[in-house]
Amino acid sequence: MCALIRMMSWLLVIGLAGCATGTPHNLLQSDRADTHLGWQPAPENQLAYSVATSSGIARLVLDRLPENLNRVTLDLPGMQEVEGVQWRGDDGKNAMLYSGQSGEPGVTLEQRRRGFTLYIEGPALDRIRVGGLLTVVDFYRG
Repeated sequence: MCALIRMMSWLLVIGLAGCATGTPHNLLQSDRADTHLGWQPAPENQLAYSVATSSGIARLVLDRLPENLNRVTLDLPGMQEVEGVQWRGDDGKNAMLYSGQSGEPGVTLEQRRRGFTLYIEGPALDRIRVGGLLTVVDFYRG
């Protein structure tokens, strides 16, 4: 029994070692009741989350990101046609990171078999590093 607990502890430590931010799963939180956010293991200096929402609008609150972080990945499995990714920073600045078919440098939206994956890195990551509100809007489901 003791060996099993020790092995599970090591697996947890190894899983969390993928990101050098200390508590990576606490850096991003959902701002809407209908949005489920799950943290996923990621390579070193990266964060990865899975976002599911029933309304088609995911609002996520991001804490200040560490300087050594070089990519944030959001898996959006239920989204069908992402219309936009908006950013409002804690520093008062805002930006449209992705609109329709184009995105800011460092923002990539890839369609998957079911949903999308959003990558934020480079200049776009530097913009959101201060913390703030990230909104991902799927097509209007009215």
